[in-house]
Amino acid sequence: MSLYFQTALIGLLAGVFGTGLGGVAAALIRRPKKRLFSVVLGFSGGIMLSIVAFDLMPEAFRVGGTRWAVLGLISGVLLIALADLILPHMHFFSQDRESSRFIRAGALVGLGISMHNLPEGLAIGASYECSSRFGLSIAMLMAIQNFPEGMAMGAPMILGGMRGPSVALLAALAGLPMGLGAFLGQVFGTVSEVFLSVSLGFAAGAMLFITVDELVPGALELQEGHSAIFGIVSGVMTGIIVSQFIATI
Repeated sequence: MSLYFQTALIGLLAGVFGTGLGGVAAALIRRPKKRLFSVVLGFSGGIMLSIVAFDLMPEAFRVGGTRWAVLGLISGVLLIALADLILPHMHFFSQDRESSRFIRAGALVGLGISMHNLPEGLAIGASYECSSRFGLSIAMLMAIQNFPEGMAMGAPMILGGMRGPSVALLAALAGLPMGLGAFLGQVFGTVSEVFLSVSLGFAAGAMLFITVDELVPGALELQEGHSAIFGIVSGVMTGIIVSQFIATI
């Protein structure tokens, strides 16, 4: 199997299984408490912050130097910020109580997750171009952090009356763009070390914006006590531990 398609398959599995299992969890729990959502969204955001700060950016600096890594970082932030302004967008939760509105909210969250999964897949592909071990670490962390996003998509749909299997399938489909992103990440990464550094920085910038714009505010909005803070800190710690564990294998 071509290395490009192997990487794309790994990215695809990380996206589909991550969000799909989140959809399954939403169907099983059915009416999750706000505190639970606060923890899981904070956990997802914490993992993303860990990937950006301790994995992608250090590798981008190492491969191409400060200038190209920072250029990629800024480009990723600006592009996702622009997309956030011009494309249909809804944050993770809606206050509407009507069934159709809940389903619409879930669908829009799914659209947002699909858009987010493309740069996250880019991070997987670019990481695999650095080394298979580094790529595996990022893919595993992406799969873990996609689980809460699948729950965030599935919960409104369940509340709107959709059947569990349909919700799980739609959540899994939202992970498909991660496979395309992984493929593109490795293609761009093979051009030169400069392109690899910019690609890693771009993925880090895009993920940073998504985390600060979506995951952390969503966790804080639903916070009860220190639930969001607990989730964020746990996510950062998990990201660090998983990365270090895989690096020592």
